Amino acid sequence: MRITNTMLVKDMLWNSNNNLVAMSKKQTELSTGKKIHRPSDDPVGITQVLKYKTDIRETQQYQKNIDDSLGWLEVSESSLMNIKDILQRMRELAVKAANGTNTAADRDKIKSEISELRKEVLVSGNATSAGRYIFSGLETNKKLFADDGSYNIDLTSERNDLKHVIGYEVAVGEVMSVGVHPVDLFGIVNSNNFFDGKMVRNTDTTGKATQTQLVANVNLNYDFSAPGNVLDITINGSTYNVDESLLNHTPLNPMTKDRLIAALSTASDGVNQLGNVADIYFDLNNQLVIGAKNYGAAQTITDSTASAGFTTVSITAGTNGTAGSVSGLGTLTDADVLAESGKHQFVVQVDDVRRVFTVDFSTLSTIADLQTEMQNQVDAAFLPAGTVTVSAVSGGTIDFSLSGTNDGKSRTISTDYVVANSSEMITDIDNFINALATNDDAGLQIALDKLDLHLDKVMTVAGEIGGKSNRVDFIKNRVEENEITFTGLLSKIQDVDMAEAIMFFKNLENVYRASLSVGSKVIQPSLVDFIR
Repeated sequence: MRITNTMLVKDMLWNSNNNLVAMSKKQTELSTGKKIHRPSDDPVGITQVLKYKTDIRETQQYQKNIDDSLGWLEVSESSLMNIKDILQRMRELAVKAANGTNTAADRDKIKSEISELRKEVLVSGNATSAGRYIFSGLETNKKLFADDGSYNIDLTSERNDLKHVIGYEVAVGEVMSVGVHPVDLFGIVNSNNFFDGKMVRNTDTTGKATQTQLVANVNLNYDFSAPGNVLDITINGSTYNVDESLLNHTPLNPMTKDRLIAALSTASDGVNQLGNVADIYFDLNNQLVIGAKNYGAAQTITDSTASAGFTTVSITAGTNGTAGSVSGLGTLTDADVLAESGKHQFVVQVDDVRRVFTVDFSTLSTIADLQTEMQNQVDAAFLPAGTVTVSAVSGGTIDFSLSGTNDGKSRTISTDYVVANSSEMITDIDNFINALATNDDAGLQIALDKLDLHLDKVMTVAGEIGGKSNRVDFIKNRVEENEITFTGLLSKIQDVDMAEAIMFFKNLENVYRASLSVGSKVIQPSLVDFIR
C-alpha cells in the first residue's frame, strides 16, 4: 500500500481535530459545571434530569402552599384566641351581672361593654388572610358576618351538611384542610325554612340536541362531470345544486377528497351555499358526511343525487335537546302557604350562574300565589323568561325544570334552600344583652350557660387548628428533605466532578500538544526539501 504525504497530513489533521473536539467538550463541562447539555449527550440521563427537575419544582410549590396554609392557620388561631378571650370576659361580666346588688347604672355599664365586645366578635369572625375571609367556608371572597350580625354568606343545606372548607395540596395527593366551617365555630339558629322538606338539594342536566347527518360512499374514480350525472343535496326543503363540471376525473386531473368537498361546499340553492348550512367532511371510514349545522329534529336532509359514484348509506334524523328537571318532596296545600308569614330563601343555579331568592310569605295566600312569585323572580334572574319553569300546584310538589337547547350543548340546573341566616353565638350574645336590659335573672343564667358552651366549642376548634398546625410543620420538614434529596440525585446525574474533569482536561491538552508536535514532524519534509 502506497503512503503519500497527503495521506499523512490528512490523518494527522483528523486526529488533531478529534483531540481538539474532545478537549472542547471537556472545557464546556468545566465552564458550565454540567455533564449533559443536549439529549444526545446521555439519552437515559436526560430523562432522569427532567424528572428530578419536575420533582424539585413540585416540592418548591408544595413549600409555598405549606407556607400559605401555615399563615392561614396562624391567623385562624389568633382569631380564635381573641374570640376565646372575648367570651371569657363576657362570662366574667355575666357572673358579675347575676349579682343581685347591681344597680341599673351598673347593668347599663355591663350592657355597654357587652355590646362593644359583640362588635369585636364580628370583627374576629371576619378576619382575613391575604385578603380572603378565613371563616366563610369556600366563599372566601365574602365576609362571614354582615354589620347587623347575621350571616353574610348563604348557608344552604348543602353547605350546612357537607361543610366544605379551603384546603391546600401540601404533598403528592395530600390535600390539607385548613379552614374552619362557620357552623362548627359560631353555630346556626335554624330558621325552619318553609322549603325544608319541600325542596330538595339536587342537580339535573339537559339532554343534548343532535344534528341530522347524511353518510355516503363516494367513488373518487368516478367522473361526475359525465352527462346525466346529478349531485344535489336538499336541506330543509332547499336543494343545493352541485356544479358537476368541477368534478371531472382524468389521469391528469384525478378526483380528490378536497376537490369533492370544495365543490359540495360551493353548491348553491340560489341564495345560500351548502357549506354555510352544513358540515362536510370525510370520516375515519372514508365515508362522506354531510351534517346540518343547526341542531334539532326540524333539520331534514334529502339525497337528490342521480349518480352511480355517490351512494347514500344512511340518513340519521336529528333530535331536540331535552329539559332537565328537579322534583320536590311532600305535598303542598294552600293552608301551608297561608300559615307562613315570614321570609324564606331558596337557591337556583343554572350552569355557573347561582342566584338566591327571597319569598315574603306575608303577601301570599295560596299555592298559586307562591308559584307566581317564584316564577317571576326566576324569570328576572335567568333570561330569557321561561328558561327555568317553576311548578307548584295544590296537592303537588315544588318542581323546577330547565328548558333544553338545540345547540348541541348540555346545561345544568341545581336547587337548594337556605337553612339559616343567624349565628347561634351572636344570637346568644344578643339575648344576653336583652336580659341585661330587662333585668332578667333567668336570662342571665341562661346566658352564662350558653357562654360556657361557646367557650368549649371555641377551645375544641382551637385544638383542631393546633393539631393541623403541628401536622403541617411535619409535612414541611418532609417536603424540605425531599427537595434536598431530589437536588442531590439531580447533581449526581448532571453536575461535573470538577477535580476529575480538570484532570481529564489536562490529559487531553497534553495529547493535543503531542499531536501538534508530531504534526510538525510529518508536515515538514516534502519533495522540495530534496530538490536542492
